[in-house]
Amino acid sequence: MEEKKRSIETTTLKPVPENERKTWIDVALIQAGIYICVPSLLLGGILAMSMPTVQAVIAGILGYVVSTVLVVIVGYVGADLGVPTCVVVSSSFGKRGARYIISTIFAFAMIGWFAVQNSVCGSAFSNMLDAALGIQIPVKASIIIWGIIMLLTAVYGIIGLKVLNQIAVPALILVFAIGSYLAIKNYGTSALSVDSSDHSMSIVDGIMMTTSFLAVGISCAPDFTRYQKTKKDVVLSSAIGIVPAGVILLLLGIVLTKLTGENDLSLILTNIGIPILGILVLILATWTTNTTNAYSGGLNLVMLFNLKDDKRAIATMVAGVIGTIVAVTGLTDSVSAFLDILGVLFMPVGGIIIADYWFICKGKAENWFAPEGIDWIGVLTWIAGCIGSYYIPSGYALYLGFFISMILYGVLRTFIPRKAPAGEVKQDA
Repeated sequence: MEEKKRSIETTTLKPVPENERKTWIDVALIQAGIYICVPSLLLGGILAMSMPTVQAVIAGILGYVVSTVLVVIVGYVGADLGVPTCVVVSSSFGKRGARYIISTIFAFAMIGWFAVQNSVCGSAFSNMLDAALGIQIPVKASIIIWGIIMLLTAVYGIIGLKVLNQIAVPALILVFAIGSYLAIKNYGTSALSVDSSDHSMSIVDGIMMTTSFLAVGISCAPDFTRYQKTKKDVVLSSAIGIVPAGVILLLLGIVLTKLTGENDLSLILTNIGIPILGILVLILATWTTNTTNAYSGGLNLVMLFNLKDDKRAIATMVAGVIGTIVAVTGLTDSVSAFLDILGVLFMPVGGIIIADYWFICKGKAENWFAPEGIDWIGVLTWIAGCIGSYYIPSGYALYLGFFISMILYGVLRTFIPRKAPAGEVKQDA
C-alpha cells in the first residue's frame, strides 16, 4: 500500500524537487501523446480541403514550428520555477487573481475538453464495435467505461502519463504506418496530385489555424515542463515531442483526405476490413490526450479550492468524474460552443507569462514572486487581450490577443512595479 502511495504524484503547486525531475525523453513522450489525436488528423484534412496540397503542408509545418517555439519560451518558466501554469501566473495576476480567475477558467476548460473527447471516444467505440464485430454496447456505458480508464491514468499523475505514453506513442506510430500503407494500397495515389477546388485559405491563414489549434498547449506548457531539469531539456522535449508527432498526424490527415475524402484513420481502417486497428487508433489517440486534460484540470482545482498538494489525485478524480457526467448527459454540444469562447481566453495568458518572466523578471527565478491579493495590472491586460481576440476583426485573432496582452503588460508593469509580500524586499530586475 505504501508503495502504491509513493507511485502517485503528490507534488502539485510546490516546486518539483530535483530528485523528482524527469528526462527530456519522458516529457517528450507525454507531449507527443497530447498531439497524437484525432483532431490533429482533422486539422490536416481541413487544410487539404482549403488550399493546394503543397501550401497545406507548408502552412501546417510552419504552424507547428511557431507554436513549439512559444511552448518552449513559456515552458522555460515552468522548468525554472518547477511549478504549473496556475502558479506561474500568480506573479502577474496575484495569488487571489490566479486562484479565482485563471484556475477557474483553466479548470472549466480542461474538464470540458475531457467531456468532449470522452463523448467522442465512447460513441465511436460503441458504433465501431457494432458495425465491425456485431457487439452492442450502449454509448453511455462506453463513455463511463473509457472515462474511468482515462481517469485512473491521470490520477497517478506524471508517473501514469509517463508509463501510458511509453507504450501508446510507439504503438500509435506503428499503427499509423500500417494504416497509411493499407490506405495507399487500397485507394492508390492518383488523388494526391489533385488539388482542392476550394482555395478559401492562404498559407498565412493555415499557419494561424494550426497555431490556434495549439493555443491551450502553449499556455499550459509549465504543467509538464516543470518536471524538466534544464532549459535544454525543455527545448528537446518540446521540439522532438510536438513537431514530429504533430507534423506526422497533419501529413497523414492531408494524405487520407486526398485519397479517400475521409481523414479519420479509424474509419478508414474499418472500411478496408481491419476494424481492430481502427479501434486501437481511436482508443490510444484519445487516451493519451484526454488523460492530460484530466491531469491539468486537477492541478487547477487544487489551486482553486486551496487544497494541499497531496490532494491532487482526488482533485483529478473529481475533474474526470464531472467531465464523464457531462459526456453521459449529452451536454457536450453546449460545452463545445463554450470551449470555443474559452479558447480566446488562453492565448493572452501565454503573452502575459512571457512578458512577466522574460521582460520584467529578466528570465531569473530569483526575481519572480507572487504578490498577495489580485494584481489588477495582470487582470486588465488579460481582459484587453481577450477583447482584442474576440471583437477586433482579424484572421489572426488569437495571436492579436497574445501580443496585445504581452506588450501592454510589459509597458504597464515597467511603470507600476509589483508589490512584494510583507517581510520581503523584492525588486523587478
